[in-house]
Amino acid sequence: MKNTVFIFFLISINNYAQNSTEIKETFPVFPVCELLPEKFHQDCFNETVDEHIQNNFVYPKQAWDNDLEAMVKVKFDIDINGTIKNITPNSSVIGVSFFDRESLNLAKKLFNDSAKKVIESLPDAIPAKKGNIAIKKTFLVSIKYQIPRKLGFDDVDSPPIFELCADEENKKLCFIKFIEDHISKNFKYPKRAIKKGEEGNVFIQFDMTSDGLYTNFTTIGENRILEDEAYRIMIKLPSFEPAKYRDKYVTTTYGTTISFKLNQ
Repeated sequence: MKNTVFIFFLISINNYAQNSTEIKETFPVFPVCELLPEKFHQDCFNETVDEHIQNNFVYPKQAWDNDLEAMVKVKFDIDINGTIKNITPNSSVIGVSFFDRESLNLAKKLFNDSAKKVIESLPDAIPAKKGNIAIKKTFLVSIKYQIPRKLGFDDVDSPPIFELCADEENKKLCFIKFIEDHISKNFKYPKRAIKKGEEGNVFIQFDMTSDGLYTNFTTIGENRILEDEAYRIMIKLPSFEPAKYRDKYVTTTYGTTISFKLNQ
């Protein structure tokens, strides 16, 4: 499963500190970085590894289905030929206890195999050099496999579903239309705002949780009277089935603008 949350860290285990009396030592260079000045090679190396992990990251399906998360530290060498060698993953399963070692080892293997596959598909590089002689360099990368609990509205596979949208093919479009209709049906211009000649737009944002609750309402508007009315309208929204991402319920955030215009 791709496009799932991960956190990436990369360090070189070998020491690159130099002084004026030491033999010059260079960083490994991936093909995409060759044309850059030498001073940018290390940053380009890190960015290339980061992008490669993003493009090749796959969450183990069995781990995903069982809500397992892990941090995997992967040590690897870039040898004197510029080839990725000696890949050694070591995973720590997070937030869950196992009653037997066999189950724990199976879970760790799922993440180790996934992380190893990502790193072993890195392209060959021009090896690091010391005094123009190719040398082996060792790196350590940490990848966190984390199941998302909250995603933006555009990132979920299925939006929160109101009853009237349950059978609609385009559920996101139906959701947006339902919100618009709800605002229209429940809209009342506050009498205090009319008396004061108050008008303007109110942006209101809120979470729709994986438990089916509305929380964290925030409003930004011209004045408090209009903001309070926007809040009154939105808290009247009906119950819903939570948003889904890869068949898991997640919390999502949605925001919309309510316009208050006099003499319409």
